[in-house]
Amino acid sequence: MELKEFIDKLFKKAKSNGFDEYEVYYVDRESLSINVYNEEVEKYNLTTSYGLSFRGKINDKIGYSYTEILDEDAIEMLVKNAKESALAIENEDIQFIYEGDKEYTKVNTYYKALENIPADKLIDLALNMEKEAKALDSRVVSFQGCALGYSNSKYGIINSKGLNLENKSNLLTAYVVPIIKENENMHDGFGYVTAKALEEVDPKKIARDGINEAVSRIGGKSISSGKYKTIINNEAMVSILSTFAGVFSGDAAQKGLSLLKDKEGEIIASDKVTLLDNPHLENGLASVPFDDEGVATKKKDIIHKGKLITLLHNLKTAYKGNTKSTGNGFKSSYASPVGVSPTNFYIEKGTKSFDELLEEVGEGVLITEFAGLHSGANSITGDFSLAAKGFYIKDGKKDFPVEQITVAGNFFDLLKNIVEVGADLKFPMSSVGSPSIRVEGLSIAGK
Repeated sequence: MELKEFIDKLFKKAKSNGFDEYEVYYVDRESLSINVYNEEVEKYNLTTSYGLSFRGKINDKIGYSYTEILDEDAIEMLVKNAKESALAIENEDIQFIYEGDKEYTKVNTYYKALENIPADKLIDLALNMEKEAKALDSRVVSFQGCALGYSNSKYGIINSKGLNLENKSNLLTAYVVPIIKENENMHDGFGYVTAKALEEVDPKKIARDGINEAVSRIGGKSISSGKYKTIINNEAMVSILSTFAGVFSGDAAQKGLSLLKDKEGEIIASDKVTLLDNPHLENGLASVPFDDEGVATKKKDIIHKGKLITLLHNLKTAYKGNTKSTGNGFKSSYASPVGVSPTNFYIEKGTKSFDELLEEVGEGVLITEFAGLHSGANSITGDFSLAAKGFYIKDGKKDFPVEQITVAGNFFDLLKNIVEVGADLKFPMSSVGSPSIRVEGLSIAGK
């Protein structure tokens, strides 16, 4: 059954079953992943998926149901299951079917240059990344991964209040992780790109980035425990931000899972820190004109020069908090209820170059990688104790690789102790971004 016919019949059935308002959210997705190993295609996966969820309001409660098949039986099932789930709800949370906004910003998330790329070209690119890495350094003994992926999706929202929105997106990604053997030690590095056209995938450059990172780790050693002037480079800071992004959720705050509850208007970070959620960022991996409730998205400062301006909200949490939705009501899948999530989430870049940050530190530690983020970080209290790698800084320059250290601290204290923000804003295959930051007095446990 065609989508329009299916929705017309579904809405008619919902109305006859006592629903006052109703809505569908649909996703049509295709993804291709190519993994190579030892100059051969190891995995080639092409997957397509389609899903539709139904929300209906009855007796001021909203019930959910979903399907992957559009037929008469699915209509019966969707209405029946949504009605049963709505009538089973015992809490008093107010939920909404949204009528829409007057204007929606046009956001470019789909690139025609990525349409209809022959599979053999993609395979050649993946194979060439591996070949280039081996050609660049004879010490390459293996690969932790070498892959290329393409995805495109179309999704939309249609409801009984006249809302009818649709958006589509696509993206090409490629990465290689070469492993170098030096004496008896193994070192890996990560080279990658996210691309809007095939020409942006340069196998030699991607391989070189991976090789350079692996080589830079040769000869790593621990350092004495103590408090050091520290730079956290952009990619390492992204991993920290990703881990603690949930503390900026209005839903988490209302459930007592964030220490930022009722802190809007207070200073929670250094005046060097401006943290944004920007769904209209050009080439952003999470750029989108509307959220999964149909609310028009907008760029906003979460933290502005150290002051907490807003938490992120969907319609339900905004109503609870007596504020407006920030356009951050998103589903983790078509089958999931609406939660709260950031879009392109990043610290605004400063003016200092990375080399200038090194010069300002003089002597200290550069952190380039954190490990154990899932087990070593408490997203509620902000405390973390993480294995880390990086470099010792001496005379304002990188001196020698550092490993076997543990960095301990607190995310909220870290925000307050930032003394400078670099200009090297980066989104490492992620919708979370950060420049490198300089922080005073970070505790490092070593030998």
